[in-house]
Amino acid sequence: MPPGVSASCVPCPPARSSCHTLCSSPNSPEAGPTAAQQGALAIVLHAHLPECRRPGQPASLEETWFFEAMAECYLPLVQALDRLEADRVPGSFTLSISPPLLAMLRDPALLERFETRLQDTLTLADRDSGHISRELAAVAAWHAARLRSVLKTFRERCRRDLPGTLLALHRAGRIELATTAATHAFLPAHQSNPAAIRAQIRIGLDAFETTFGFRPRFFWLPECGFFPGLDSHLAAEGIRTTGLESHGVRQARPRPAAGVRRALRCPSSGLMVLGRDNEISRIVWSAAEGYPGDPCYREFYRDRIHDFAAAELPPSFAGRHLPAGLKYWRVTGCETKRLYDRDAALARVRDHAEDFVGRLRHGVARESGVWFAPFDAELFGHWWFEGPEWLERVLRKVAAEPRLEACNASEAAARFPGDTAMPAASTWGQHGDFSFWINRDTAWIYPQLNMAWARFTALLRAHRGDADPLTRRALRHAGRLLLLAQASDWPFLIRAGVSVGTAMEQLAALLADFDTLAEGIASRQIDPAHLAASEAAHPLFENLDLAAFDDAAC
Repeated sequence: MPPGVSASCVPCPPARSSCHTLCSSPNSPEAGPTAAQQGALAIVLHAHLPECRRPGQPASLEETWFFEAMAECYLPLVQALDRLEADRVPGSFTLSISPPLLAMLRDPALLERFETRLQDTLTLADRDSGHISRELAAVAAWHAARLRSVLKTFRERCRRDLPGTLLALHRAGRIELATTAATHAFLPAHQSNPAAIRAQIRIGLDAFETTFGFRPRFFWLPECGFFPGLDSHLAAEGIRTTGLESHGVRQARPRPAAGVRRALRCPSSGLMVLGRDNEISRIVWSAAEGYPGDPCYREFYRDRIHDFAAAELPPSFAGRHLPAGLKYWRVTGCETKRLYDRDAALARVRDHAEDFVGRLRHGVARESGVWFAPFDAELFGHWWFEGPEWLERVLRKVAAEPRLEACNASEAAARFPGDTAMPAASTWGQHGDFSFWINRDTAWIYPQLNMAWARFTALLRAHRGDADPLTRRALRHAGRLLLLAQASDWPFLIRAGVSVGTAMEQLAALLADFDTLAEGIASRQIDPAHLAASEAAHPLFENLDLAAFDDAAC
C-alpha cells in the first residue's frame, strides 16, 4: 500500500469464481491436453466516445468523458503495452477506435484542454497530499504520482500524438488497429436504407486510412449489431473479419458444430465471424458477478471533487463539480467506503489474472479453438481502474502457457476457421436483439433520419457537377451532420435513461443544423458564417467523399 495508508482496513475476500463452462474448478486435476489442442485468446478492446467537443463552454460534462478516458484508460494502456514491449513478452490484441474518437484524439484544441484539466486535477491531488488525515494524504500522494506519470506519458512518450503512438505499437505487432462505422451508427436500424449502411462503413474506413495510412482487416460492428446481409457490405469494402455476441454464431444457419470455438465463414461474402465467449467475458465486465466488483478495487462513484467548495476548484472546472478521477476509496460494499489500498488491489489483480488464465488453461485441455473476448476499451482503467494492470498480467501469464497464445482477432479467425454458415441477427445489448436501440422511446428518431437522408441525396443529385466551392463545402458538412445524427449514442442514452436531455438536445441540434444547410443549398443562399461556425464545432471527416453517400450523385 502507499506509505502511510492505514492497514486497519478489513482483509479483502478471496477472488470470486462464477459459473463457467470451461471447467468446474480452475485448480482441479485434469488430463493433459493432446499435442493438437491449442487455444487462442483474442481480446478486442473497442474505444468509442460520442463527439463531445464543446468549444464555447469553459467546462462541460461531455468533454470530461473524454478527459477521463484519456487519463484512466488510453494512456495507462499505452504504459502497459510499453512494459510488455520492453520485456519482450509475446502476444497482442485488437484495438478498435471509432472515427469520432479518432478525430478528437487529433484535435489540438481539445488535447490542450485535456492537458490543462489533467494539470488542474494534479493540483488538487497535491493539495490533498497535505491533508490533515495521514491516511487520505498518502492515497492522494499516490494519485498525484500516478497523474504525473500519465502527464509525462502524454507529453514525452506520445508527444501529444496518441494515434501516432498506437500506430507504432501496431507496426511492432503489439496491437492490431481496427475501426468501426463512421459515427458508430447502429447498422441494423438502417436495413431499409442500404446506401446509409454502405456510407457509414466506407466513410469510417476512409477516416481510419486518412490517419493510419492503411485499411484495417477487422471491423467492429457498433453494439455488435448484425443482420444477415450485412456481411456483404463489409466484404465489399475489403473487411475480412468481425465479431458478434455468442448467440449470433451459435444460432447461425446451419448450426456450427464447433460453436464459438471456430470462426464462421459467411456464404458468398467469405467474411470471417468470431463469436464471443460469454463465460470468460462475463467475469471481466460484470460488476455484479465479475472481477471489477471486488471490494479491494477502486470505487468508481465516489469522487473527492464533491468535497471541495466551488470556489476552491481550479480554473478548468469553471466552478462546476465535474468528475476529476480523484477517487481515494475502494468498493468495500458498504456505505462508509474504506480508503484505497493499492497493494491490496494489485494482489487481487494477480489473483484474478491467475483465475482467468486458469479457466483458459482448462478450456484448452478439453477443446482447441478461439476464446474471443470483446469489451469496451473504457472498461479498462475508467470503469475498472485496475483493468490495464489486469490485462498486462493476463498477457504475461498467457505467454508462459505452452498451449495458449494471445493474438489479435484477425489472426485468430485465420488460424481457427470453422463452418460456412450465416450468423443470426444479434447484438450484445439487453435481450441480445435490436430492442435497446429500436423501441417506443426511440422509434421517432429513424423516420427523421430517413427523411434527412432522402433530402440530402436529392441535393447531391441536383448539384451533381456543381463546382461552386461554397456549395461543395455546404454539401460535405451537411453530410457530416447527417452522419452524426445517425450515431447509436443518442438512442442508447435515451433508452438507458442516462443524460437523456443532452442526447435529445444534441440530436435535435444536429438535425436542425442540417435542415438550415439543406435549405441554404436548395435556395442557393448559404450563410458562410453559419457554415464556418458549424464546421468549427464538428471538425471531423475533413476529406469527406460525397460519392460515399450516393455513387451516382457526384
